[in-house]
Amino acid sequence: MTAPRVWYAPAALDEAARRAFADIVPYCVAGAAEHRVTAGRRPVVSFVAADPEHVERLLTKAYERVAGPVAVPRTVFDRWDAPAVAQPGAVDTHPVGPGLLVGGPVFARLVRTLDAVFLGLALRAGAVEHSVPALLTWDTLDRAGYPRTFPQHLTTCGVVGDDLEALDRFAAADPTDRAAHVRLAPVCLAPAVCLHLFRRYAGTALDAPFVATATGSCGRYEAASGGSRTRLWSYTMREIVYVGDAPGAERFRRSMLEALEGLAGALGLPCRLVTANDPFFTADRPQRTVYQGRFDVKYELCGRLAADGASLAVASVNIHDQHFGDAFDIRWPDGAPAHSVCLGFGLDRWAHWVHGYAGDDPARWPAPLRA
Repeated sequence: MTAPRVWYAPAALDEAARRAFADIVPYCVAGAAEHRVTAGRRPVVSFVAADPEHVERLLTKAYERVAGPVAVPRTVFDRWDAPAVAQPGAVDTHPVGPGLLVGGPVFARLVRTLDAVFLGLALRAGAVEHSVPALLTWDTLDRAGYPRTFPQHLTTCGVVGDDLEALDRFAAADPTDRAAHVRLAPVCLAPAVCLHLFRRYAGTALDAPFVATATGSCGRYEAASGGSRTRLWSYTMREIVYVGDAPGAERFRRSMLEALEGLAGALGLPCRLVTANDPFFTADRPQRTVYQGRFDVKYELCGRLAADGASLAVASVNIHDQHFGDAFDIRWPDGAPAHSVCLGFGLDRWAHWVHGYAGDDPARWPAPLRA
């Protein structure tokens, strides 16, 4: 039996960097027969691989990408120790594939109820509701810069050739050989709802700001998710998007943060609202995380799970400056690109978080949900 190779991180990492490193490790040991990450301030990875030098090079790169200076998360409000009693019984979700869950009646009702609460918040903010598809074109993704920023999340689509012989070959192919009979499609699973809305208004000359909202099915691949019931490959998002001028974008962001705080207070569940970073894995991660931390680009509402006390990000507020206005040619009459803000709610995550304290009986759910 081959003895495991052991890689030691050059130095200790803070808590946030350790979490980021753990998420990147699966992309370093993809060819390994087995691997194990030892917990501690200084990560240690033991693995068995045909090319251990290659794995060690990737682990060193991963360490270098997370070890740079990152702003310490700042807490906006903290109800982490709010008194809330966990309810017995797991939520009725059933795995049907990697990162794929089917929810039963209670879960479905809770998701529907939560979305009604979030839609109400959006409508009070002046949003106009839209519907969006589950697929997004490569052109839209490229304009948004998503393949350069989050390539680890993309799930491409394939289709069988457009002729009868291709259909016959695919139908007769062994299941292990199907990939040879499929070609890349011009679409991917949508990783976010807001990208549809930016594409919908591409080329628009604005004379006033607007707010849009939609619920959609999203797909983000995560190699580190394993059998998690909260880090899903396919999930549902409600998003609220503001597009307008810079002062309006800042006012909208403040109003959404206040709305999140108000909703969290009304629910009475353990949570906190903190500044955060996106999961950048590519070589420019240090620059991107420093930028986000310096300008408070991202905030996350994190719920404390009843089962184990772990933190789960259930909502985020992101300000984009002029990135999407420029990318999708959404401009003011003077030609300046519009500014934008997005508030996203992960409905599946919310349902897991709330159910842990509220249980199956709607009569016991927090007041905003009973209403």
